[in-house]
Amino acid sequence: MLNDIESTESILPEPEVTDAFEKLKKNMPSIGFISRKKRIQAYITITKMAEYMITNDEINEEDTLFIFSLLMRKFPNFQKAAMMTALNLPSIGIGVLSPIGLKFILEIRKNLNLPSTHHTDNDDEDEENEDSPDAPSLENNIKPS
Repeated sequence: MLNDIESTESILPEPEVTDAFEKLKKNMPSIGFISRKKRIQAYITITKMAEYMITNDEINEEDTLFIFSLLMRKFPNFQKAAMMTALNLPSIGIGVLSPIGLKFILEIRKNLNLPSTHHTDNDDEDEENEDSPDAPSLENNIKPS
């Protein structure tokens, strides 16, 4: 009986995770009406906020990825922002996304079977799956905040 209680407690999110989820959800910027730039900027803003929370030991990286997964399922604005970022990642410069934001977006691209980009560490895959050089660049449009 005691083992059942302990296993149930491990499934429930910690109060810090719940607080972080609510904080990120509440601070989600406007994604506009089918605005690629606003959606990508909203994703960058939220992931940089999450990175700040990790840096200040409010939550850890694993909990942050869990929160992002919850936001993808429960909050359409975050889902739209993350999907737009995943689809346009080849046109986003290196260093624009926070490390946790990049890690999550690379997982989304992997789940969607999208080719690797210049953001991945594996150069062999990049050579095989190079994206079109004609893709519009967001590097000048989206500045790191």
